[in-house]
Amino acid sequence: MTLIMIRHGESVNNLEDKSQHTLDPDLTPLGLAQASALGERCVNVHIDHLIASPLPRSLRTANEIARRKNNMPVHVLHELVEIGTDYQTLTHEQALQVCPSVLPYDTRQKEDYGDNYELEIRDPYYTMGRAYRVISRMRQSFGEDAVVALVGHGAFNQRLIAAALRTAFPPHFIFGQSNTGVSVVNWRPNEEGNIITRLVTMNDTSHLFAAGLEG
Repeated sequence: MTLIMIRHGESVNNLEDKSQHTLDPDLTPLGLAQASALGERCVNVHIDHLIASPLPRSLRTANEIARRKNNMPVHVLHELVEIGTDYQTLTHEQALQVCPSVLPYDTRQKEDYGDNYELEIRDPYYTMGRAYRVISRMRQSFGEDAVVALVGHGAFNQRLIAAALRTAFPPHFIFGQSNTGVSVVNWRPNEEGNIITRLVTMNDTSHLFAAGLEG
């Protein structure tokens, strides 16, 4: 199995001017351009399943991939939300305005990861349990040859990578995640038939360089 972990494009809350920050920020014009470059990169990348956090900045980023793949269905997984997020879930109708190929989902699924955003902020280790649940769900839900793309968030993606690798985890070991950075982990058998976890790519933003969006 191959897992592609992607951070959303630049959002309003990524700007240095904190006066523009909001509870649930959307993409900036640069962020949308970054997402578009990411979508172009993914045109020739085989993806079996495209999954996104329910937050608009992730859904809009996922949409740039989906629309270049014949409006590929986008599944929503609430457990991908950013660490410490207290958000109002978009209804399916609202989500369709951001990502037309998003599949229906139950807004009550916020309870899947709990309303412990304050605890998540206070305890950086707390979200590792959520990250392990996501990795386990991916491994159990899809076939051995599946390629699954997850569009999520910077801090939680760090936990996902750590959980996938079963290695030291933040804050003691940081896996940097730039806007639309792509990280890939796969699981393949070795010559003895044992499943080996491989970190294939970490925070690759070559699509931004190619599009002139990163200096």
